[in-house]
Amino acid sequence: MPKKILQDIIQDFSSEKFTHFFRLKNRSFRPAIESLHYYDDQDFSNCLFIGEIPFDSTSRLGIYSFHVPKALTERSGKKAQYEKGKRILKETNSEAGIFIFYDREGNFRFSLITVTYSGTRRQFSHFKRYTYFVSPAFTNKTFLKQVGEADFSSIDSLKEAFSVE
Repeated sequence: MPKKILQDIIQDFSSEKFTHFFRLKNRSFRPAIESLHYYDDQDFSNCLFIGEIPFDSTSRLGIYSFHVPKALTERSGKKAQYEKGKRILKETNSEAGIFIFYDREGNFRFSLITVTYSGTRRQFSHFKRYTYFVSPAFTNKTFLKQVGEADFSSIDSLKEAFSVE
């Protein structure tokens, strides 16, 4: 069932459709669908807080989407998108976030950014590490398999869905 929802999102993108997907993946998912216009700038608009998954009393996964005015490609804007996600994690004091950046053509980047601690210092996952570029023009087999079958019960299990060798 989650794969079918993802296939529907790929064919007819809508940020709101992810609510159903995340609800199926984790019963603790708390939908929000809250506009966060203060994160809008020339490169990103329509920031939407889709919701969150609390994993325990100290860690949670925030889920956000952004419209990108320029056409997305596999390589375009990864670093800027990562920096936007990192900023949100810092400001919300979150340990992880899924950030969905989409364009007018229905292409989107589905990225996981995580935080690890080294003493008191927060270190963020590398911007090239946990990301999928998804397009209606591609088969997206790896994305559908890895994310569709992913265990959304912890940050570590999510990392596995993005760790494709």
